[in-house]
Amino acid sequence: MADPVITYVDERDYLYVSRSSSMDPDDVSAAMGTAFRDVMAFCEANKITPAGAPLSVYYTYNPEKLDFRSGIFVSPEDAAKAGGVVQAAKTPAARVLNYVHIGPYRELRDTYGMLVRHLEEQGLAFGAPTWEVYLDDPASTPEDKLRTDIFMALA
Repeated sequence: MADPVITYVDERDYLYVSRSSSMDPDDVSAAMGTAFRDVMAFCEANKITPAGAPLSVYYTYNPEKLDFRSGIFVSPEDAAKAGGVVQAAKTPAARVLNYVHIGPYRELRDTYGMLVRHLEEQGLAFGAPTWEVYLDDPASTPEDKLRTDIFMALA
């Protein structure tokens, strides 16, 4: 298992739909699934070509409820086409802790625990947002091979 790295990232435009769910992995998966479908339907209807993998962005942390934005990276020009429930935002240009989780999405919570411990050991604190980029299609990739690129903005 590779170590997390601290790096800098540039801002990136994305289209998204906001959702909330319980912390139950099945509820999270269902809510994200509907969000991704809504964003992709919007992209298709507006002739928008994705400019990267799907992502989910988190600005708040609550042990009982998960609030998030799920969507897709797009060009700045296509981000300007946002409308209705589909909104546009940018991931920040920021110093981040970056780590690629390999395995089932339901194990991401354990990975986040490891990342928080790593930050504490380094004397660092995370800020907001945190975002995940889903590098593989779960419909065609075995669950134990799924890669999730995690970015935690540093305070």
